[in-house]
Amino acid sequence: MKGLLIKDLKILAKQKKFLVFVLLLMVLISFSMEDVSFSATYTVLILSMLTLTTISYDEMNGGMLFLLSLPANRKTYVKEKYVFAILNLVVAAIFAFVFGYVASIVKHANVDLGDFVTNILIVMFAMGMALALAIPVDLKYGAEKGRMLVIGVMAGFLVIVVAGYKTLAKVLHIDVLEEVTKFLSSIESKTLLVVTMVGVPLVALLLVLYCSYLIANRIMTKKEF
Repeated sequence: MKGLLIKDLKILAKQKKFLVFVLLLMVLISFSMEDVSFSATYTVLILSMLTLTTISYDEMNGGMLFLLSLPANRKTYVKEKYVFAILNLVVAAIFAFVFGYVASIVKHANVDLGDFVTNILIVMFAMGMALALAIPVDLKYGAEKGRMLVIGVMAGFLVIVVAGYKTLAKVLHIDVLEEVTKFLSSIESKTLLVVTMVGVPLVALLLVLYCSYLIANRIMTKKEF
């Protein structure tokens, strides 16, 4: 798996122009907007999706057949993609935090670190869920078709969530956000509050990624090249 990780890092190294563009765009957004958290969340969003880029490169010109002829089997390939995705998310989040914090100091902006970190964690969670959906779909249908399907599924999921939220508010008179806020406010222990806000979503994300890994592994085992 180490060789596959090095291969993916080398693929990213070839996209220096794109990464420099992202960095410049971050600088522009950070200093043109009062809220630096937007550029930080944007960074996590863009960098985390680079995992899917490596799958596209692997499929080019019969590259997948060559990779599977090496001492790396299909199960190892799938495992490496998920390890790479998690590493990508963590590195992107750390980079976004450091950059956003430095930008706030340079701009002399007052930043609530709690809200700032919360925004980054929310985007990490959302992108982790998106990758959990996208990786199996990309492996099943290919990078190009897979991406369109993922966009369609995510759009449909968003519509269902919004419709469900409005239905609960209108029919059952339940404001989900208000209820969640009340519940969190009722927790007196700061330690328990942190565990609830960070630990529960993290465990949920890891469970979803693990289920996604099992599905992707099954897809890759049955796939013919």
